[in-house]
Amino acid sequence: MTLQLEHIRIFPIKSLDPLEVDHVQVIDGAGLAGDREYALFNGRGNLLTAKHLDSKIVSIRAAYQDYGRRVCLQFGQESREFDLENDQSEIEAWFSTLWSYRITLNRNSKHGFQDDQEASGPTVLSCASLESVSYNIGLELEETRRRFRANLEFSGFEAFEEDMLYGPPGKPRRFRVGDVEFLGINPCARCVVPGLDSRTGKEGLSEFRKKLSLLRLSQIHPQTEIARYGNYYRLAVNTRLAPSQGGKQLSIGDVLTIL
Repeated sequence: MTLQLEHIRIFPIKSLDPLEVDHVQVIDGAGLAGDREYALFNGRGNLLTAKHLDSKIVSIRAAYQDYGRRVCLQFGQESREFDLENDQSEIEAWFSTLWSYRITLNRNSKHGFQDDQEASGPTVLSCASLESVSYNIGLELEETRRRFRANLEFSGFEAFEEDMLYGPPGKPRRFRVGDVEFLGINPCARCVVPGLDSRTGKEGLSEFRKKLSLLRLSQIHPQTEIARYGNYYRLAVNTRLAPSQGGKQLSIGDVLTIL
């Protein structure tokens, strides 16, 4: 079956909602243009992610316009619209008020604020895997998407068959999407965030980690190397761009080919 790109999502502000696009340019040394371009920091200059902030971060809704140049931030009944390039101090004040301490908004348009520089490319996940997690753990499909935050979503795979895209530790596998060549690095280890309800910030399901781990264990693809990575609380594939891919473009409908 054809492995086809169905969704492209970039996250203009790290830890907040995505912007869904039809096409995106890739950047050498980073990944997708505009992905994690902005991030929140505390007054001491330390990066703040959903793992460091309390659970209210996941219940903030962000809606983008003008390809991510403008954002509407909503928490509860309050919402504000900002220009990301020109309203930095206002955005910082909005977040600082919400958390009652100084928060700054920093920008890195060249590389973005990626968690793992060894696997700085987009995360890859299949539609079938999302559907399996949604059904077996008892989440709505869109809620599952919000929790796992994959950049590229593909049809044509069976559930968890995207595990073929990485090898054992230290041995990436090559694949191409359209004209862009990637290295599949490893299965993405998950933190506490997927266990939180994205609407309330509260823990949505008891023993979420255990449920996902048991599901992964029960549906291991015969070609997967996931057992070599220490635990099964993993979903999606971390990637890195192969050398000299910058400037190429990914588009909805691109076909994935394993090399």
